[in-house]
Amino acid sequence: MSDPLGLSIGTTNLVAARVGVPPVTRRAVLTLYPHRAPEVGLPSENPNLNEPGLVLRGFVERVGDPVPLVAPDGSSHSADRLLLEALAAMALAAGVAAPSNDLVVAVPAYWSPAAVRALSAALRSDRRLAPNGVAPRVISDANTALTALQANPGLTAHGVVALLDFGASGTSITLADAGKGFTPLGETVRHPDFSGDQIDQALLTTVLAGIANRGDADPSATAAVGSLARLRDECRRAKERLSADTATTVPVDLPGFQSEVRVTRAELEAAIAPQLDGVLAAVDEQLDRHRLVWSNIAAVATIGGGASIPYVTQRLSERAQVPVVTTPRPDLDAVVGAALIAARGPDADAPTGIATAVGDAATAGFLGAGAAAVADDAPGSSTFRALAWSQDDDSVAEPLPYAGPDYSGPNPYAIDETGARPQIQYTPAVGEIDEPARPWFRLPQLAIGGAALVGLVAIGGVAYSLTTQSTPSSETTTPTTVQMPVLSTTVEPPPPPPPAPEEPPVVTVTQEPAPPPPPPVTTVAPPPETTTTTTTTEPTTTTTTTTTTTTATTTTTTPPTTTTTPPTTTTTRTPPPITTTHLNIPGLPPIPIPVPGQPQQP
Repeated sequence: MSDPLGLSIGTTNLVAARVGVPPVTRRAVLTLYPHRAPEVGLPSENPNLNEPGLVLRGFVERVGDPVPLVAPDGSSHSADRLLLEALAAMALAAGVAAPSNDLVVAVPAYWSPAAVRALSAALRSDRRLAPNGVAPRVISDANTALTALQANPGLTAHGVVALLDFGASGTSITLADAGKGFTPLGETVRHPDFSGDQIDQALLTTVLAGIANRGDADPSATAAVGSLARLRDECRRAKERLSADTATTVPVDLPGFQSEVRVTRAELEAAIAPQLDGVLAAVDEQLDRHRLVWSNIAAVATIGGGASIPYVTQRLSERAQVPVVTTPRPDLDAVVGAALIAARGPDADAPTGIATAVGDAATAGFLGAGAAAVADDAPGSSTFRALAWSQDDDSVAEPLPYAGPDYSGPNPYAIDETGARPQIQYTPAVGEIDEPARPWFRLPQLAIGGAALVGLVAIGGVAYSLTTQSTPSSETTTPTTVQMPVLSTTVEPPPPPPPAPEEPPVVTVTQEPAPPPPPPVTTVAPPPETTTTTTTTEPTTTTTTTTTTTTATTTTTTPPTTTTTPPTTTTTRTPPPITTTHLNIPGLPPIPIPVPGQPQQP
């Protein structure tokens, strides 16, 4: 590559540009041949597509994906390598064949870092695009577009610039600090709900509704898939015409129905208004994320094919209340900036700015040729007011499928054995498996752990014994009073008893059942002396304390009636004595263990 070259990658179009030469645009479609180099684009764009081949598309969205693409013939192809072939074909289409280091590739700003690294590694391995192993510079298309807009028509040097890229598959939102060389603020936000493809679909829905309202035909019942595809292409071209005209007609050619449907710019604006509201809401969220408001925005820049729609510029101007900067060909801003950066060289100081002389001369070459071509278009010419949503001609057909003999040679684009997702076969181990010896430094840990476990068990046993044996199990019968029915109804109070001599102590126990008739006077005879023994157990010493309970004898005399209650005896169980033994464990002090002894015989 003897001249500086800029390449722009889009999901729909690939563009190549040199300074002073009109850019070359091709569809992101690659055709492979077994006997010659691949070709990029559609037959209407590339005259070299004069024979059938293997057609592949959708590889731009798959860059960085280790899963290969499967072609219609069943062959597998890496998306990274397919994109390299497409870029090399674009360089040849731009008239650059000799290798050079002045190459800049503009990639979508919303790409992930993994996708950018995958493309950079693939470029470095291709000698056609990376002479001497020096990979070309890979730059975000947001930076290259700001470079082109700074050169012409010019951007503010201070404040925050909001860049909106209205592409075919979605809208990208980028905030940049103009005072710091248009350094991006955070990551680019992708809003997929407003795109050129969706606008085409919305206009197609409007046209089909108009056909149904006229009652001439039922599109849902009569339209075939191929007919609807052709009608959608007509809607896309009508959308491009509505960017300059207020009304146009869409030719409709369906089975059993041929006519024209008139659509207006107002209908198009009504169809895209809800989706455009979503874009403005996404910009609000991006500003909130950086703690900014619309008043902090110094300028709004729009690029991409959708930026040519007047309604988009109107809504942005109403919301931002600042100038909306765009160019006559906003779809070419990214590739123009890439060519300017390539012409500036790798030793530039500013990230996006360029020298005045280079900028003026370069943009004069780009925009001079492009603007003159747009201005000189006659209303009857094929390029009259054409936009960049797609570059298909009206009579363009899809590339013909390959109908020749099977390929006899090896597939140069096949995934090798070292590619992604290789086959993995598991082979079980044969023979005995030698287990590694236990490290020496783990032995003391096991010994300490075992000793600690034994100690915990012993301490737990002591605690359990203390809580279960420390309290004497003296069984005491709750005194209850047994009410016996009496025949007499009058009881004379007895005289005070004389002092009685000291007699053996007695224990008076009364029993009380459920509520009976009125209680009478009950006289309890003194039983023989009862001795209660209470035993207190300590962890290491057994001590028995005898406590004697003495109860004075009370005699009650009732003259007419005497009621005798059988004596009640309180029985006390004395727990067996507790003795202490010691558990000897090597390496630990003796551990006391309480052991119940033999009960004492009376």
